Amino acid sequence: MASRRDESAPGVATLLGALAAVVHWLNEAKVDFAVVGGLAASLHGKPRVTKDVDLVAIADNDSWGDLLAAATRWGLQPRIESPLEFAATTRVLLLVHEPSQVEVDLSFGMLPFEQELVARAAQRNVKNVWFPLASAEDIIVMKALALRPRDIADIEGIVASTPDLDLDRVRRVVAQLSAALETVDHRAELEKILRGI
Repeated sequence: MASRRDESAPGVATLLGALAAVVHWLNEAKVDFAVVGGLAASLHGKPRVTKDVDLVAIADNDSWGDLLAAATRWGLQPRIESPLEFAATTRVLLLVHEPSQVEVDLSFGMLPFEQELVARAAQRNVKNVWFPLASAEDIIVMKALALRPRDIADIEGIVASTPDLDLDRVRRVVAQLSAALETVDHRAELEKILRGI
């Protein structure tokens, strides 16, 4: 039986409709970006329910206002009050694609890793929607830093489904970012996950 979350999640066509709007918006604005999150994890690993579209984009802070204004042409609206103030604090622009009600989280990359993630993304075509998809390795890095149960399952699915992963890069980047965070030893936690696969 489907869970309540499954029943409330949008279908593939609905998600792709929202993603297509985001792609048109960011391409028109000439903003480099990559799809990450649950959608990317599903495409690289095992398909799973996801309710939103997550992206990393590279855009100067002073362009965010114009970018937000241009989003309305594609049916994308803020889903909170004062979205630019929130983005100034969190570097995340929270939107909703009104025709589908799919939520869109656009993270403005700042770290070298995020810039590399966008640069390394490869074009992917799903049902005639073309978009830059972050690499499997970079999705594993992001998931290894979050370490929620869903993230761990995504790492397992990607590793099991993707041949020729550059795990040396994954380990190196996770170690660098983990040292900067000075919290959990994410590299050690990643190794536990990899040993269990």
